[in-house]
Amino acid sequence: MFKKLFLPVGILVAVALAFLLPEPGIFFKNLKLNNYLIIAIFLVCGWQTTAELKFDRNFLMLFIAGALITLVAAPFMGWGIGKGLGLDPLSAAGLMVIAAMPPTLSSGVVMTGTAGGNTLLAMTVTIAYSFIGVFILPLILPLLMPEGTEIVVKPLKMLTDLALLVILPAVAGVVLRLVTKKKLPAWGGHIPSLCVILLVWGFFSAASADMLKFPAATLLAAALGSLVLHLVLMGAMWYSGVLFKTGVPERKAMLFTGASKTLTIALATLSILGASGNAVIPCMVFYFLQMVIDSALAGKMAGKKEKTEEKTLAK
Repeated sequence: MFKKLFLPVGILVAVALAFLLPEPGIFFKNLKLNNYLIIAIFLVCGWQTTAELKFDRNFLMLFIAGALITLVAAPFMGWGIGKGLGLDPLSAAGLMVIAAMPPTLSSGVVMTGTAGGNTLLAMTVTIAYSFIGVFILPLILPLLMPEGTEIVVKPLKMLTDLALLVILPAVAGVVLRLVTKKKLPAWGGHIPSLCVILLVWGFFSAASADMLKFPAATLLAAALGSLVLHLVLMGAMWYSGVLFKTGVPERKAMLFTGASKTLTIALATLSILGASGNAVIPCMVFYFLQMVIDSALAGKMAGKKEKTEEKTLAK
């Protein structure tokens, strides 16, 4: 029960504290520990991962379909939803930018592990889609942003961050497991979830003042658009796995990574574009809903997995 509820309850508590008492969270974020938290997540996940990947035709088709959905179709969905809900141009741009982002570098893998999914596939998708996204972003965003908007993406920095924060820690974790031939203690499995909770706490503490000043009607419209977008992406990812006849652990990996979006790159992109809070808030709203929905669903899937294992042992 503790394992099932640790992540969703922790995220809700972190967000509540961010709005009720933001100062400690702002102090924590100013310590600039985010990169170290991401490194810890992938180090532990690499150490824990024992799953395998089957590089067959179905895997290849699922991988391609997922990339097309989350990196190509998603920004057009975000643009269409923003226009359909009548969001102001900046808010619509924010929803579109977050939709164009690659998977989040942290939570998708953690959610997959919590839900009993294939964490190796989750890490592979996170790394590969982030790499592909570096080259797709400059092509997709100019098609949807207002005319005259200059899109600047720094591919070398993004690739360097990907290598240092994700690939090297994950490989180091695998090597440590092989060398030591030891499993992490039970409490070690909670480290990635705790890191995600701390990241959420810092993000929302820093943004809480701006979010509270945002017009309620626009905030609700952005929330509705974010909810629709995220649920559509989750459905598309899950049923892509069904279509290509992959296992449930693989579908869970695609569900939690392919439908997730990184907030840090979205905010950096908006900063480069000189966008105001009206564009930033929809990104924060999307991220909030993504974390709450995914953590609750991962906890529910973890509960079903435990019940299935208990029934199997009883037999």
